[in-house]
Amino acid sequence: MTQRHLRFLKIVTHSVESVEVASSAWTRWLGYRCIDAGRLDARLCATWDTPGSAGCRYCLLQPASGAQVFIRFVENGLANSYTPASYGWCATELLVTDPDRLHGALAASPFTYLAGPTNLFPRPKAPRALQMHGPSGELLYFTRILPGGSRYGMKGARSAVDRPFIVPVGGSSMADLHRFYGERLGLRTMAPTPFANGIMANACQVDPRTPFLMSIAPIPGRRFLIELDELPDGLERRAIPAGQLPCGMAMVSFTVDCLEDIPVPPRARPGRMEIPPYNGRRTAVIEGPAGEWLELIEGP
Repeated sequence: MTQRHLRFLKIVTHSVESVEVASSAWTRWLGYRCIDAGRLDARLCATWDTPGSAGCRYCLLQPASGAQVFIRFVENGLANSYTPASYGWCATELLVTDPDRLHGALAASPFTYLAGPTNLFPRPKAPRALQMHGPSGELLYFTRILPGGSRYGMKGARSAVDRPFIVPVGGSSMADLHRFYGERLGLRTMAPTPFANGIMANACQVDPRTPFLMSIAPIPGRRFLIELDELPDGLERRAIPAGQLPCGMAMVSFTVDCLEDIPVPPRARPGRMEIPPYNGRRTAVIEGPAGEWLELIEGP
């Protein structure tokens, strides 16, 4: 039986120009709270192989539900140059209770409207989503799941804006994405299906009705999904400033049972970190086929 290595989605990390701008918007308008902040330890940056990030400001935010799934902002001091029309992590999808009410509540906020709220599928109890840009350019999907409304058994939000639960990654080859997440990391991958994504189509400068191949890789436990998107040829990989994290949606962190069991070499030697949410556990970073960074945190 294939070992499924990824256990739990722990952190979504965004590189931003200003931690203060990002964190103040999320705490005021989305109900998140800051549970840790400061400057990045050189030892943590060594495990990421990002020596240029040592000393950069960061903050760790937790949703109002108390879920142990976090948003982390790391300041790189660079004006936002992120676009989802590049290979790598594309968007952060968050559970919400009412996307229509949230749309109204964010009208005067620094979050920028893109699309929705709309039902994602033409069926009763379909997920309903609102798409917006955050103040640092982060692409966000705010999604409501009703009881019985998810074919993957996903549960709904426990606070108005709750935890990340889906992380889409875009690459040039669905076959490569399936090999990495299915064969190497052991996740069950669904057969690809065409799906119209107007926001991504506009970003890629193609007809908004253009279908993209999409697949799903559920993480065991029915709490998280990785969405695999095949994007048009010719896009660039995410920009990475020298010695720092990738721009935009930089990295997604998952828990694993044992780092030595992972059949992908890490970027640098694993290290043990005491700060939240590592709390004494080892961590390391690997790269996926689209250049996306996955941080792997050892332990339950």
